[in-house]
Amino acid sequence: MYQMGDSKLEVRELLVKAFASAWEAGDKTVDRDTYINSSINVIDSLQVGPEMIYGEEGQGLLEGELDHLPDLLRADGAWVYYEVPAENFFILTWMIDADKAAEKVASLKDEEGSLACIVDLSQEWHRT
Repeated sequence: MYQMGDSKLEVRELLVKAFASAWEAGDKTVDRDTYINSSINVIDSLQVGPEMIYGEEGQGLLEGELDHLPDLLRADGAWVYYEVPAENFFILTWMIDADKAAEKVASLKDEEGSLACIVDLSQEWHRT
């Protein structure tokens, strides 16, 4: 389990923190638990690299597990979450520092129909 200040965190934990951060930045039309749980369940495929995660949404985790969920990623710098719900995808990109991440989020927020935010690594959530 990730503790603030750790140098690495698991893909699965970064995803939860990203979805929780996206809920905070979004319109909050559904409750937080439902949003995070449904975001996790609709991931259909996941491509994981050292500084980027690309996820496609679809029928989701109907059976089995996604590859790479226990893989470790950087926990220094900042992660930027970007999604386009109408196109059923999200991207998590690692940035060297919070200032660069904030610039990236500011540039992405101008895109209509998308959501962008810096992932708050202090977010916690436990599946019930």
